[in-house]
Amino acid sequence: MTKTIKLALVAAMAMGATSAFATNGDNLIGLGAKSRAMGGTGVAHFNGAESATANPALITKSKGTSFAFGGTYFRPDVEVETGGTTYQSDAKHNVIPYVALTESLDNGLTIGASMFGSAGMGVDYRSTGATDMAATGPNMYSMRTNLLLLKFSVPIAYGQDNWSVGIAPVMMYGSLDMSLDMPDFDPATGAPLGTQHDVGNGSSSSFGVGLELGAAYELPDMGLTFGAVYHSEIAMEYKDQITTLGREFGYVGAAELSNKLTQPAEYALGVDWTQGDISLTFDWRNIRWGSARGYSDFGWENQSVYALGGEYRMDDLTLRAGFNYGKDPIKDSADTRLNLLNQGMFPAITQRHYTIGAGYQFTKNVGLDAAFTYGVSGDRTVNTTPFTAGATTTATNDQIGLSAAINYTF
Repeated sequence: MTKTIKLALVAAMAMGATSAFATNGDNLIGLGAKSRAMGGTGVAHFNGAESATANPALITKSKGTSFAFGGTYFRPDVEVETGGTTYQSDAKHNVIPYVALTESLDNGLTIGASMFGSAGMGVDYRSTGATDMAATGPNMYSMRTNLLLLKFSVPIAYGQDNWSVGIAPVMMYGSLDMSLDMPDFDPATGAPLGTQHDVGNGSSSSFGVGLELGAAYELPDMGLTFGAVYHSEIAMEYKDQITTLGREFGYVGAAELSNKLTQPAEYALGVDWTQGDISLTFDWRNIRWGSARGYSDFGWENQSVYALGGEYRMDDLTLRAGFNYGKDPIKDSADTRLNLLNQGMFPAITQRHYTIGAGYQFTKNVGLDAAFTYGVSGDRTVNTTPFTAGATTTATNDQIGLSAAINYTF
């Protein structure tokens, strides 16, 4: 198994990952192809090796060794409109890797390992041109952001009869790059000079650790499985990023913004109903953005996410579909600077996701799964005066995602 884990990790690193707006805030709605095809569910529904990242307690359902390797092509369509002009972000093409492995041991124990891009966000408005307040008013400041989050977890689960519990120590690697072009002003008169200076210090990285807990209980006569999951928050801090940009907008002294950007704690409950070839599953998840340092500074609120998925199995072919809804966690602020930074650099406003997918079992040991997701945000309008050409800024963030994974059991 050690050799297999090494190969899995090398494969994930070789794929790489770029940032993407990941839909539930900055979290992906699901990680593997099966979960993403079913609306991001997985707290109570068993998805093979994928369950190592959804609910560690469910990996006790694995038989022998299970391996899943794949990724997601993610394409956000982010744009903002202010002062009658629409600006489109050029950060469109993203690849997010995924690797998971589980192995059943004796006496009800199952262990595993996984590495995956779990979250991120990014925009790129450099092609909108220079910000010239003297001539045309500010555009989008050539804003660019790039946040990448990569998780590595080692789940260990124990199950007997109808119940199971699991624990997964987690290590997270994060990289954040924030920059923009800021207009220059005459220090004596405050009048705009028509020139700009670049703000940014390149990317900064951070490491953090956390813990994931899971439990599952089955009522086999009724075809029901109940699941529960807890993810601890993971403290992250990116040197010379948020604080540096905040100073350009007057966040200094006691009002200075922190470089800390903690990934929030999560609580989730799920139920799965399986009868014959049909499965229906529902998850509820609460993401604690409002308690996470950094996100709470930007006015993000706790977010409840509702996910529904269905699966129909036909011999070697499986069809899947789902829906995911999570209300935009970013609240409007009386501080129009925060509104600009949120909608300009962190427009995590996608709320509804429609998902479909399929799987095909080529042999007893080898299968392929694929998923398509479509996310819709609607228009989000906030007050950004006097920092944009118009009094308000309207942002949209629609998305598509294509996921595929090869599953191998032996």
